[in-house]
Amino acid sequence: MTVETAISLSEDQKTVAKKKIVDLSQAVGTLHRYIEEGRPIDVEFAKTVACVTEYKLSDLCKTLGIETFGTKEREERHAKLRAANLEIHELQTQLGKTLSPEATQEAIKNIAAHLNKWWNLDGFGYVHDLEFGQYGVCHGRFSCSLHGTFRLIDSDTPVSDKENKATWIDSLRERGFELIKDGREWAILDCDTSRKAIIDLFAERIPSAKVVKFDNYNRTRAGDFVLSNAEVYIYKLSEILALPIPAEEAQ
Repeated sequence: MTVETAISLSEDQKTVAKKKIVDLSQAVGTLHRYIEEGRPIDVEFAKTVACVTEYKLSDLCKTLGIETFGTKEREERHAKLRAANLEIHELQTQLGKTLSPEATQEAIKNIAAHLNKWWNLDGFGYVHDLEFGQYGVCHGRFSCSLHGTFRLIDSDTPVSDKENKATWIDSLRERGFELIKDGREWAILDCDTSRKAIIDLFAERIPSAKVVKFDNYNRTRAGDFVLSNAEVYIYKLSEILALPIPAEEAQ
């Protein structure tokens, strides 16, 4: 007879779990609304919802300390990806400094591309001035512009993109970001709450990362200072390759 163990959560874990459940519900709710109203569902839109849902569900499972077949399969896929990308580094460690300049350059390009895909997946744009120091430390300026993956101009699915973007904006608020309208677009208000949300994001996804500086600027329309960049140092490159990115891009 199998004895089931109850999940015990701290107050912090309960709060985090509830936020992740809200994010998950919002993503699924968008698709449910389309089905309920009998509206046509664009394939790319459905893929986006599925990707976001999978991403949020994985986060929730980690918070609850449980493992499903889906999360296990995803972790195995990420493990294979990490192994493939770290193969060159492992060979260098085992055989000495035998890595060719070309192979080193290719490995750095892969790490940089993975980091950019992750930051773009979260909707914050691009990583600028990315550098790799002599001690293996990665340094860059992470854009704080709210781009997302919603092409509202010249889009084949403007209504879907608009609703999906609204859901994404709501999820950012749930994660602690203070947002204000900058003309037609949203921007991240420069305040302690928003800065903490970004620091927490890096602490969760890249434990070795250290946010050392924020850049801001004043927008006349917004009437306040908004965040433009976060300057970050990453001390363990292996953590970059473990970051979640869209499955089709990870292959």
